[in-house]
Amino acid sequence: MSFSDIFKKNFLDNFTGNISVQLVFITLIMSLLFSIIVFFVYKISSKNTIYSKNFNITMSLISIITASVVLSMQANIVVSLGMVGALSIVRFRTAIKEPRDLLFLFWSISNGIIIGAGIYSIVFILAIVITVGLLGFDLIPSTKIPYLLIINVDNIEALDNTIKILKEEKIKYHIKSRNISKGKIDAVIELSTKKTDQLFENLSKINGITNFNLLSQDGECQF
Repeated sequence: MSFSDIFKKNFLDNFTGNISVQLVFITLIMSLLFSIIVFFVYKISSKNTIYSKNFNITMSLISIITASVVLSMQANIVVSLGMVGALSIVRFRTAIKEPRDLLFLFWSISNGIIIGAGIYSIVFILAIVITVGLLGFDLIPSTKIPYLLIINVDNIEALDNTIKILKEEKIKYHIKSRNISKGKIDAVIELSTKKTDQLFENLSKINGITNFNLLSQDGECQF
């Protein structure tokens, strides 16, 4: 028997050719159970102002489809090569705006691959570690409270006095934009402070300020 025959025999032995109905049911049920776990963990840990239930359902159920694909690839070499060819030309152009969504998407796909391969212990431990990690990191308090100060002034002196107050109060700030139009100045300043009431009081005493707004933001600070 040549080396080519040995290689072909060992390669083809990895494909069972028959997948029992019992194995299919176990695989799909396990995928469904862990899809439910992903669904509720995403819902609990999500901090988005707009929660998309449709995205959560779609993302969670991806593991069932992935497990079915992996199971089919184990059964037949023709299906395996066909799946590789078909999936290689698929392009997903939906932008993922939230990094956390990317984590859950890969988690759901990984669940499908691992369950389809029949390694249930790994997917169980993975679910515990990710759940504990997500909830644990969420409990860490934030050291900064970022705000956006949108201020409209009649002259440059009023803006300089505003910056002077921020320095006197030792407030970390970052000027994000300035706009001058017909003698009036609009500025957006990113800052971090817990003394918002005192800041309002100090700003209200500055002559030349038309109006100002303090908005809370969820983005990262520039300082």
